[in-house]
Amino acid sequence: MLASTNCIPVTITRDSSEDIKMRGLEVFVDDTFADDLYFGNTYSTCLEPGEHVIKVTNRLYTRRLSINLKDGQEANLQVGNYFGALGGFMMSVIGFGHYKVFVKQIEPVTHS
Repeated sequence: MLASTNCIPVTITRDSSEDIKMRGLEVFVDDTFADDLYFGNTYSTCLEPGEHVIKVTNRLYTRRLSINLKDGQEANLQVGNYFGALGGFMMSVIGFGHYKVFVKQIEPVTHS
C-alpha cells in the first residue's frame, strides 16, 4: 500500500456467480505479488493515479487488465475461474476440465 494523498482505492473481489469456485487465484499488481484469492475473498490496496496492470493467474491460465486510475475514482475489479468451451462437459465425464481466468473492471466510481 502506498502512502500518498493521491491514493486511489482499488478493490479486487472474487465473488462472481460465474466463478466455478475452484483453485486459488494469484493476484499481481504491476508485476508484484499481492494476494492469493479464494472464492469469497477480497483484496484491497491503494495506488497512485496512472496506468497499472493487474495480473491474475491460476497457474494454468493468466489474464491481465490495464487500468488507468484518476483522482477522485475508486477501482473495483472482479476475478474468477470459469469453464472454457468444453470444460464443463469434460468435468462431468472425466472429472477434470479446462478452466480459465477472468478479470474485469466494474464501472469506476467517481467522487465529486
